[in-house]
Amino acid sequence: LLCSRYARGRRECYYGLGVTLHKSPNIYPAEPIDRIQSLGDRYLPGWHSALLCEYRPGIGINPHRDHTCFAPWAVMINFGQADFVVYPSREKVITPLSDGAIVRLNTKVLHAVRPVQRLRYSLTFRQLKPEYQPTEEYQQVLPIHFGGGQAEEDRGM
Repeated sequence: LLCSRYARGRRECYYGLGVTLHKSPNIYPAEPIDRIQSLGDRYLPGWHSALLCEYRPGIGINPHRDHTCFAPWAVMINFGQADFVVYPSREKVITPLSDGAIVRLNTKVLHAVRPVQRLRYSLTFRQLKPEYQPTEEYQQVLPIHFGGGQAEEDRGM
């Protein structure tokens, strides 16, 4: 696991396609693991990118929306306990997540994780929007750098 650039103290690792979340994202082939592939195919068919995050005690992630290169819906598998916070309007909604919880979330809605009390992991499967998906002829020459367009800097995930 590598140190996150987006959540201080969090460590992370991509599977499938990794994404460096700059204004113009870099997309690159990440670690292929059969078990991760099977989980993604089960919970989010057609997924492109899976992000494993480690949260040590005292670590959380501030309110954020995921990068615009991702389709809105993602599926997160929670390992450990956490308070997941969503801000669908001015009011926040706090959902306690237990070990093994599987959550479908709209990543374009402001969301966060409060600092955890005990070690916690999450594995989140996402799909890339069509304009960010590598074409068949270029899949063998990843990484791909996408310039221009309307990309929003991801401040969290």
